Amino acid sequence: MSYIRSALLIGQDDFLDVHALTIPDAVVFDMSKSMGESFDPLTVKDRIRQSSDGLGSRNHVRFSVGASDDLRTKLLSVFSHDIAAVWISGISETQQVRDADVEIRRLEMEHGIDPGTISLIPELNSVRSISLLDSILTAVDRVATIALNLDLVCSDLVGAASDSSDDLFVQRHILAEVAMKVAGQNLLLVVTNLDSQLSTQKMKMVASTGATGMLTRDLNSVASLNDEFVLTPARIDQAQTVIQQWLSNPVDAQENGVTLQAFKRATHIVGLANQVDAR
Repeated sequence: MSYIRSALLIGQDDFLDVHALTIPDAVVFDMSKSMGESFDPLTVKDRIRQSSDGLGSRNHVRFSVGASDDLRTKLLSVFSHDIAAVWISGISETQQVRDADVEIRRLEMEHGIDPGTISLIPELNSVRSISLLDSILTAVDRVATIALNLDLVCSDLVGAASDSSDDLFVQRHILAEVAMKVAGQNLLLVVTNLDSQLSTQKMKMVASTGATGMLTRDLNSVASLNDEFVLTPARIDQAQTVIQQWLSNPVDAQENGVTLQAFKRATHIVGLANQVDAR
């Protein structure tokens, strides 16, 4: 699992600044219907290679859900060893996650990549997809991160989209419900924000309600995202204390209220912190 505080969404015609002072944890090349239905595979592959050479970020690709044959054709057209994760937006059935897993596995084996190396990130953008979350979380081992488009889910729920404080109130409740379930499986939760500029208010709301990062089109927000979603020293120290208690004496630890789940959660948190330190 790769920790994602900031993910930068890139269309094939967007400027990619490989000399940016602050780099995102992931660069997501968008081939979803909304931005890249007629994308040029050679251009995308070249830009993925450019990102690998210049930024050193993890490269992801993002598709809209569709028939398995359609996904395989599109993914094959841009596939390379430089791709670390595949996003699938518009999930409406758990089987779509399983189908995507099968297609990715086939391509891994055809390209000599160990099966399971490439992560799968289901992107939820409807009330229907939220209702399927429990089954999506356990559908395949390849799922290490869940993406959540709060704006689209909120719009689907209340029938309108705006930037009002009422919407942020509703979004916070939706996010909290999803975050608890995702954290319970020790997975990551990235909130998708497709606005051209990311507001500080929304960033702080998302960070304080359980998400581990955000996907944005706004390169200028990457530094703020990396700062906002970094694990605090206090939280890391607390997790390390739990780990030490459990490893020293599991029986005493349980008597003091440290459960096996708490130990696993603490190990997960320290592992994520180590990933950030290694960048």
